[in-house]
Amino acid sequence: MTALAGVWRLDGTAAAESCRSMNMAQALYGPDGEGFWDGGDIAFGLRRFDCLDEDRFDTPPLTSGCGRYHLVADVRLDDRDGLSAALGLDPARAAHSSDTRLLLAAWERWQTGLFDHVYGDYAFAVWDAHDRQLTLARDALGAKPLHYHRQDGLFAFASMAKGLHTLADVPIGPNLSRVTELLALLPEGGPETWFQDIYRVQPGEYVRVDETGQSVHRHWNPSRSMPVPETFEAQVEGLRQHLDRAVQSRLRGAGRRVGSHLSAGLDSSAVAATAARLMAERGGRVTAFTSSPRAGFVLPGTPGQVEDETELAAATAALYPNMDHVVLRNDGRDLTAGLDRGFHLSERPALNICNARWMDHIHEEARRLDLNVLLVGAMGNMTFSFDGKTLPGELLKKGDLVGFLRQGHTLSREKRMNWKGYLAQGLGPWMPTALWRLANRLRGRIAVLGDYSAVKESAVLAYDLAGRARQSGHDLEYRSEADAFAQRLRILRRVDFGNYAKGVTGGWGIDVRDPTSDRRLVEYCLALPTEAYLNDGLPRRLARLGLTDRLPAVVLEERRKGYQAADWFENVQTSRESLLQEVRRLRHVDGVAEVLDLDRLETLLQSMPEKDWTNRETMRHYRLLVLRGVSAGHFMRKATRTNA
Repeated sequence: MTALAGVWRLDGTAAAESCRSMNMAQALYGPDGEGFWDGGDIAFGLRRFDCLDEDRFDTPPLTSGCGRYHLVADVRLDDRDGLSAALGLDPARAAHSSDTRLLLAAWERWQTGLFDHVYGDYAFAVWDAHDRQLTLARDALGAKPLHYHRQDGLFAFASMAKGLHTLADVPIGPNLSRVTELLALLPEGGPETWFQDIYRVQPGEYVRVDETGQSVHRHWNPSRSMPVPETFEAQVEGLRQHLDRAVQSRLRGAGRRVGSHLSAGLDSSAVAATAARLMAERGGRVTAFTSSPRAGFVLPGTPGQVEDETELAAATAALYPNMDHVVLRNDGRDLTAGLDRGFHLSERPALNICNARWMDHIHEEARRLDLNVLLVGAMGNMTFSFDGKTLPGELLKKGDLVGFLRQGHTLSREKRMNWKGYLAQGLGPWMPTALWRLANRLRGRIAVLGDYSAVKESAVLAYDLAGRARQSGHDLEYRSEADAFAQRLRILRRVDFGNYAKGVTGGWGIDVRDPTSDRRLVEYCLALPTEAYLNDGLPRRLARLGLTDRLPAVVLEERRKGYQAADWFENVQTSRESLLQEVRRLRHVDGVAEVLDLDRLETLLQSMPEKDWTNRETMRHYRLLVLRGVSAGHFMRKATRTNA
């Protein structure tokens, strides 16, 4: 894995010195050495983080055999054998080629047609010396970050913004509109990033740059009509095969031990269990990490929630002799303690700092155990464990009233959903906004932005959040939907995880990999009919029945949802003074008061309740409004480089 840097001086001046400074700024992401290519007015650099056996075969950047193409890449390929065969490479030669060299060979053969042949996690840049053209690209789900800046006479790119910020031409400051969108929970759509005048190559896209300008192209457009098995039994078998392949490909370079998240839910449990099955074949082990509340914490007993996931996670671990189950309990660390480091490593605001704490705890322990690969299951809810709750609306949309009533009756009989909720799911897509809002209020659901966000009303208007929401297809009222494919694809693109993953590499030397974001697994799951996920009164049907070969019944049959950081309010209480201090510092930072309601944040922290932390209003105010507001404010403060 690698941190990339590149500079193109379109005015013809030398680019090497600027590129070397960018390379140096990203050294924490690549401690295993550097590579450099000087093309005069264009230069490429990289910092190496060796995590694959084949990394030793090259010191990129690489130049094609014809001398026309120069490529630098942050890449881990899947299906190297299939790609090598498609390229017609001798197997012995392919076995001694790095992933970067195979990627360059694919570019030589197909140029931008390579996206139909290359699978895996990647971000790359390639310079065409003949056409004087630069292409930047990222994989379908965006596992690797790639940022860029353009102005007259300059185009520069880097894995992380800190590389670009070494250039005197690049301004330093937060992008207030993007931070405002975060506070309103809008999707991270478009090329804008968290910093002024720095842009990102979006997942599944490539950017073509020449001396006259640039153009953006989407290379990943999954098909609704991809062929899938017709019977549910065959669909289950297809899931198992795709999941096995997705996990297997992400074990490359892990050696005999790999780390994995392990919760009470289906996603990380499926990943950890599959890894254990595959590692057993080579005599390897899986270290499975479960986060839980502090020892002695009295669980609130919130209905419908698994507040301590230890017991269910242990049931999964018990099935596998080669799985070492590590339970990490809340150590009570101040919630603001990791904010500075998080900014430095990931260069983006954390959405939930109470969850960031337990994730960092896992990273620390994984590093202590000398693990270099950590598997996660972040995309599972939109792939194999999708709940199928768009089905009521879909049935009404196609006029299948009998099917609609039958599914509602079965769900009600099985106590999976009451009729009120079922009717809301089915009728919601066509319900007038005012009526939907009233129905949500009557059901106790969030319906007003001010209930859970510290964003000021004036900022909502100034940055036209309603218009931005419409443009991105996001419904601020969270209306139910009637198109599973469109809903899941939009949510898969909602958050760009590239910066998070690179931050973990820089901070702990760990490569975070998500089998549930495997492109072929995602495409397969998107193409399945919604009835595969909801039928016969069983939500998440594909996962609950399809994972019986690897998960215990107690996990598959669990109806409650896992609730991470159930003791979050204790951390808020013990962090009260530091949270207040952060809010007060924000009053001295230009621009923050335009976005955040600092008075409300300070009032809530000063009037913190002694009890009743689990009621809905308190949870919204403190876990959502206060913690997200402080996180966003801290990012703005650090991004302005202020002494406040």
